[in-house]
Amino acid sequence: MNILYSRIFTFFFIAVFATFSPQLHAQAAVDIDSLLGTDRYADRTTRTITIEDKYADVHPTAPSVKITIEYTPLTNEVRLFYECLASNFEIGEAMNTAISVFTDFAADYGYKRYYYKEKDRTRYFRDQSSEENIRMAQYTSHVYFTR
Repeated sequence: MNILYSRIFTFFFIAVFATFSPQLHAQAAVDIDSLLGTDRYADRTTRTITIEDKYADVHPTAPSVKITIEYTPLTNEVRLFYECLASNFEIGEAMNTAISVFTDFAADYGYKRYYYKEKDRTRYFRDQSSEENIRMAQYTSHVYFTR
């Protein structure tokens, strides 16, 4: 008879605990977050970083180059945009500049290596911001870093 009562008590205890545990867990999670001052959601923002052109020795045929990086810290992904005049664009120089920028970025942010996430792309377009509609070239590289 004692075994029957212990099994009924155990079943009743499990049923009560299962009913109230999600509410207790949610309350505990809120209290821990408020005590620690942390946000429950990770920072998913993308930072846009404009790189000053200190790589002129790597791309000698393109005198004016605009290098922009979009960095997402949550996923460790970086997109590099290399823009210059289409008449001065050389794919090899763009690739070498991207490698130099990625190497410096890894050293600055504490990463060890990077892997290409997709194939690099080159596109040509007309610059609508200028009155002459100058033909521009843009080289894009998408990588992710590991520590």
